[in-house]
Amino acid sequence: MFASILNGVLDVIFIGGLGCGIICSAVTTVIAEAVSAILAAIYLVKKIPELCPKKHEWSINKELLTKTAKYGGVTALQQAVQPIGKLLIQGQVNALGVDVIAAFNAVTRVDDFAFTPEQSIAQAITTYIAQNRGAKKEERIKHGFAVGIGLEFCYWILVGCATILLRKQIMSLFVTGENAQTVIQIGTEYLALMATFYLWPAMTNGLQGFFRGMGKLKITLLGTFVQTSIRVIVTFLLAPGMGIRGIAFGCVIGWSVMLLVEVPLCIKALRG
Repeated sequence: MFASILNGVLDVIFIGGLGCGIICSAVTTVIAEAVSAILAAIYLVKKIPELCPKKHEWSINKELLTKTAKYGGVTALQQAVQPIGKLLIQGQVNALGVDVIAAFNAVTRVDDFAFTPEQSIAQAITTYIAQNRGAKKEERIKHGFAVGIGLEFCYWILVGCATILLRKQIMSLFVTGENAQTVIQIGTEYLALMATFYLWPAMTNGLQGFFRGMGKLKITLLGTFVQTSIRVIVTFLLAPGMGIRGIAFGCVIGWSVMLLVEVPLCIKALRG
């Protein structure tokens, strides 16, 4: 929280106040993240010293290194897929005009805000399942996963209803100027459709958390690749005729196909 607030304050000072330009946005982010890392390190040293490596522990465990590289490589490849897809989609958005670009930049901020708690719940599912998998407690794995999915569902009701009911007010926070009403109208059309289907990423995040906890990272990579590919293809097909709603449908269809791939694999893993 401190690092996030510091990042915002530094942006206001250096970009808004001193007019240092967009490069300072990167600089302030690096500073804020560095402060966050230093604070975390200080906390570990003072509060949880057992997590700090001792002198005799500064050595390479080849078996652990191999496993870490294997998991990390798949995860890195998965994380690379999404930015590439977003870049392709942004190219399609840019062809729709300035108003759509402005609206899309605003609604993606709303989406990011809505998806972050879903991803946090998924991370909790991953940790819980990995711990119980190590302890060979299969019933706790099933119970924990069910509770996690329940949390995802409850969160969807909360954020979905809030976004639908307050979509005009939310868009007005991001938009000013002569074309504000046009941009707000475009953004509200997107949010009205997208918020209804926020359940889809909630479920896909929950499933991704399950597979990560079970060590099945190839499935998470497959799911991300399928979702991103379908989303890009559908966006290119629908956006020219439907505008920003075509982009929303691209997301929904991509998530739907991802669920069709991962749900059967999840059921098989739970039964096995």
